Parts: sequence; structure tokens; C-alpha cells
Amino acid sequence: MRKSIFICVFSLIAIVSALGQNLYQKFDYITVTGKVMTRSGDPVVKCLVEIRTVSQGGSEVDVIGTGSRNVSKLDKAGWGRTDEKGVFSIKGVPSPGSYLVVVKGVKGFKKTQMPLSIGSGQSKVVTVQTLFLDKYQDIDSKTRKLLKKSSKLLKKGDMDGAEKLLLEVNSRNGNLSEVHVSLGNIYLKRKKYSDALTEFTKAFELGDKNPALCMTSARIAFSMKKFSQSAEFVDVFLESNPKDLIGLYMGGISHFNMKQFKEAEPYFAKYAEIKGAENHDVNFLYVYGMTENALGHFGKAAENLAQAYREGWRASPVFLETLASAYLKQNKKPEAKVILKELLEKFPQFDGRKMAEETYNSL
Repeated sequence: MRKSIFICVFSLIAIVSALGQNLYQKFDYITVTGKVMTRSGDPVVKCLVEIRTVSQGGSEVDVIGTGSRNVSKLDKAGWGRTDEKGVFSIKGVPSPGSYLVVVKGVKGFKKTQMPLSIGSGQSKVVTVQTLFLDKYQDIDSKTRKLLKKSSKLLKKGDMDGAEKLLLEVNSRNGNLSEVHVSLGNIYLKRKKYSDALTEFTKAFELGDKNPALCMTSARIAFSMKKFSQSAEFVDVFLESNPKDLIGLYMGGISHFNMKQFKEAEPYFAKYAEIKGAENHDVNFLYVYGMTENALGHFGKAAENLAQAYREGWRASPVFLETLASAYLKQNKKPEAKVILKELLEKFPQFDGRKMAEETYNSL
């Protein structure tokens, strides 16, 4: 009898303990949806998609390269299979938390991983970026030996020897992204930026979407004024680092320099949201203001341009005319008159002075 009482008490303690744990785990549960495609654009049908837990409680997800994490010891937070369109939907994923979306076991294709960070207060359905599967390639023993030897030379700092072997590997098989990454790193150290970008771009096109690779490539492309390429790399980087200020700024400026103001605006808006009241960067305030002005959003344009001016942006006739015009289009005549007065006092001569004087006198 005493034994049965002990068992009952022990069971009750176990139940209470489990209930106590659940009480302190304040999670919402959301649905994660997405799509799995081949690199050529075909849907991958009936493949298994898993969501593995990296951490829970809202911490930022680690930067993880595609296919680089051993997930065998990570618990499953959910799983599902793709339909005929390659679409999957996985219900009951705890929020907040940091996860990996994992696709593996598809015959003829490499396994694919993607970091997923779910913050508290997100919508009940989170749609992730499309997962692209790359074809698996068998590497012959000769190529494997060359890769191993080149890796050892790189660790020793023998760039010339490593480059020679990597170029030999590339001549045997030009579709190995790791070869192009290694060559790009060699050229980067030699400050051969154009060659480095060429190699990193090849790796990117072969499916290497590592955030570090994307950000490095974006920086190089941006410095070379290849803004279209820079924007493409930044977009992939931001998928796993959505709050990165440098990425947001570079993405916005890339589109701004291409005069794609509609495309630039969301990057600047997100940057401003994150920075909040601490936003004192005059360069940012200027480009954000000019972007809003180009889109006809004169309230935001005047707000940002005026703040840039207060923070120390250098006055010019074009700048002051733009700010005054933004005020006038909101019918804010007193504010416009102040700016026009500064314009006329600071610049005795400039194209359009007569019209500026007439406008000022009419206010």
C-alpha cells in the first residue's frame, strides 16, 4: 500500500513539475510557410521540410552558411511536405525563437538550410524566402586531393600555391562554389577587387548565399559603383539580417544612385524606424529626404531635409530651393519664407535667383 502511495505521489510531482514548466514557457504558436524550388525554377514536390530549434526566447539567430550546420542534435519544432507547387506549411512553431529550416534527402540535390528568426508579436503566419536546391555533384578523387592540398596551402598563407591548385580544380570542374569563394578571398587579400567580385559572383550564382559572402560582395560592388549588383547581394544578406543598419543603408543608397526612389524608400524607412530618435546621420537624412521628395511625399521630405540642415548638412542653392519647395507644396508659407531668406542672403548669384526673389516677396 505504501509503495502504491509513493508511486502516486511521485507521479503527481512529475505532473506538477511538467505543468510548472509549461506555465513559464510563454510562447505563441505560428505557422511557417514557404516554397522549395530547384535552381532552374522547378517546384520540388513531396519533399520533407523540417524546422529545427537553435534557441527559443527571441534571441537573434546565428549567421549560418547554407548546408553548414549539423542538425542531428537540434530538436524538431515542426515538419511538413511540399505540395505539387513546391509549397509547404508547418503549423505549431513556437514564437519567439531562432530556427533552421532544413531540406535534405532529395535525390540528386544538395541539402539546404536557411536561418529563421521569429520575434515576439509577429503575425500568425510567417512566410520565409524560397529555398533553392542545387544539384549534387560527385567530385572525383583527384579533384578532392587538389582541394585538400589547396586548403592546407591557404592555412599556411601560400596564396600563390593555393591559387595554382584552385585554378586547376576549376579547369576540371567549374561548378564548385567553394573554389570560387577561395579564389575570391585570395584576390581580395591582393586588393584585386574586380577579380574578387567576379569569383564571389560565380559562387553566388552557384547557390552560395552565405551572409558574409553577400555582404563582402555588396561592399565591393558598391565601391565599384555597380549598384545593381550591390542591391542584389544586400537583399539576400538582409533576409537573414533584416535589422542590419549597414545593409539597409547600402541597399537604399544603391537604389537611390540608380534613381529607383520607390525601391529605395523601404530600406530608408526601416533604417529610420530602427534608429528612432538617435538618427543624426546627415547623409542618411539627406538621401531619405530627397527620396521622399522625388516620390511626392513632401511632408517627410521637408522633415528629413530640415533635420539634415540643422544637423550640419552644407547649404547649396539646389538644396535650399528643394526644402523651400517641399514646404510650399504643403502650404507652409512661414517655413518656406525662412528658407528662401537664407537662400537669398547666402547666395548672391545662382540660377533661378530672380524666381526665388519673386516667390519670397509674394509670401
